[in-house]
Amino acid sequence: MARIAHDPFLILQGRVEAWERCMRIPGCDKSLWRQDAQGRVIRWSDFGDRFSRYGWEVMALPPTGVLGRALLRRRLVAVHWRGLVGETLNEDPFLGRRAA
Repeated sequence: MARIAHDPFLILQGRVEAWERCMRIPGCDKSLWRQDAQGRVIRWSDFGDRFSRYGWEVMALPPTGVLGRALLRRRLVAVHWRGLVGETLNEDPFLGRRAA
């Protein structure tokens, strides 16, 4: 049976795989809070939310090694949305703001 890209279980599997590759934050619940490769804090429930301070998305890295290239295995990683946009902010844009 072929894997369909729109299969919700396949999408969730990729999301969980990327989440498990993230660093755990000591003292925080590992199922809710993690850090991406750049050290930005992400929250599981804020997946795909670019209006959140802790929003994140899944990015596919090119395969590494001979076997990875032969099997065309992509490595999925979780990245904070600021890392995808490429913004380098000196200060947090959410500081000093109040919820609407």
